[in-house]
Amino acid sequence: MRVNLADNSNVAVQVHTATILWNAEVRDIRVLATGSRPLLGTALLDGYELVVQFTEGGLVIIEEL
Repeated sequence: MRVNLADNSNVAVQVHTATILWNAEVRDIRVLATGSRPLLGTALLDGYELVVQFTEGGLVIIEEL
């Protein structure tokens, strides 16, 4: 798949399928292989509120809207 990066460059990445448990529901999702760390996109958060404290040991809250 070709993707557009934050610096506006376009690159080809591999796409894999993963099965996850999300909000007590089993879902098949796409995972982009972008190097040494695969990415799960923020599309999973559609319909949710995300609160993050960006500090070591900070709180992360995800709640359905």
